[in-house]
Amino acid sequence: MKNLNDAELLSLVKKDDEKAFETLVYRYNITLYKFIYARIRDEHDTKDLLQEVFISFWKNRQNIITSDRIISYLTRAAYYAVIDWQIQHKKVLARQSILLEKDEPATFPIENQLISLELREKVDTEVAKMNDTMRKVFISSRWEAKSIREVAEEHGLSEQTVKNYISLALKRIRLRLNTDNWLLVYISLTLCSQFLNGTTCLF
Repeated sequence: MKNLNDAELLSLVKKDDEKAFETLVYRYNITLYKFIYARIRDEHDTKDLLQEVFISFWKNRQNIITSDRIISYLTRAAYYAVIDWQIQHKKVLARQSILLEKDEPATFPIENQLISLELREKVDTEVAKMNDTMRKVFISSRWEAKSIREVAEEHGLSEQTVKNYISLALKRIRLRLNTDNWLLVYISLTLCSQFLNGTTCLF
């Protein structure tokens, strides 16, 4: 089972093969854990989000259609799970702050999921509009969590060219999201990349 490639494993997963699913979990568990933890810095919540990503993958296995490697699909799912977590976490902190300041009960609309869905649609739409090279570089860097050097080697580009593509891609996404300033805070946190020499945000 371990010798099968992603496409072969996905085909078996769609046939409800739990062993194939376990192989994919084993193959990408550590990579996804590092990807999530680098962005939220909370071990307990990272494990919870990682579990949610794989549970969602299993539940939606029949509907998964991807020409990318499975890690691209899973990392994108983890990317959006982080956005959800950040939105929820910030709202919890805001709620606690207001409750400490006010005597009367405070109520909040349940808008987390709507905000998250809007972000997902906007990011996906903008990524789809990018030219082939920019899109592949962005996916390798952000959805596969690869370093600048790894992306450059994978696509036969110089490291500076990769940085330029990522910078341009992020600027396009920022413009797409530039309707509410606070949304940029979330997306900036999420799009921060972890490189070999530390954390670098191209904003």
